[in-house]
Amino acid sequence: MLFELLSRWSGAAPPSTPPAACFESGAERAVLDVLLCSLEKQLVAPFGADYENNLDMARSEICAKSGYSPETHGLD
Repeated sequence: MLFELLSRWSGAAPPSTPPAACFESGAERAVLDVLLCSLEKQLVAPFGADYENNLDMARSEICAKSGYSPETHGLD
């Protein structure tokens, strides 16, 4: 889940990086980029054929356990 979020934030296509107001300094963005690079080197699952299915199941399970709606986006 974290890998997916960081990958989306690092991409050029919307939705890309959160607005600058979300960060107190460029160092925070740099840390997220380093974390993503570390995950890319260690994870195998994001590159598997069943990744999208596993991601959907993980999202559903996390939402069920946390009480968040799958349709909830951002902090309301």
